[in-house]
Amino acid sequence: VPRGEVGELVLTTLGRVGSPLLRYRTGDLVRASQAGTCICGRSELALDGGILGRADDMVVVRGVNVYPTAVEDILRSFGGVADYRVHVSADKSLVELKIQVEPAGGAGPDLAHQIESELKNAFALRIPVSLVPEGSLPRFEMKAKRWIWA
Repeated sequence: VPRGEVGELVLTTLGRVGSPLLRYRTGDLVRASQAGTCICGRSELALDGGILGRADDMVVVRGVNVYPTAVEDILRSFGGVADYRVHVSADKSLVELKIQVEPAGGAGPDLAHQIESELKNAFALRIPVSLVPEGSLPRFEMKAKRWIWA
C-alpha cells in the first residue's frame, strides 16, 4: 500500500545473498511513516503508531469489513464510555453485531443513539447499541475480552 495507508506487514529476505526468497505475513496491521529518510540518513521502515491491529481480527458483517480497533476508536471517541462489550452472533451465514456500553459518570441518556449514528456513518451498518448499568460489565486482570462470539 502507499505510505500513510494501513496495510499488513510482510517481511521478505531481499538483502541476503544465497538465501531463498521467503515472505512472512505477520498478520499485523501497520501504517508506514510518510517520511522516507530519517534526518540521520537511514531509510529504514518507520511505523506510525506501531502495530495498529491484527488482520485476522476482522469480522465481515453483511459484506462490510469491521475491525475491532475501528469499533474501539469510535467508542473511545465519546467521552462518556467507561467500558463496552461486543456480541458477535452468526446465524447460518449472517453475522450480526450488538454492542453493550457502560456509560461513565455524567454521560447523557442519548449516548446509545449518538454511538449508533456514528457507527452507521463509519460502516454503513445498523449496529444496535444498548446502555447497561455502571459496574455490570466484567473486569479483567489481564487483557480484556470485549468481543464475545455466540
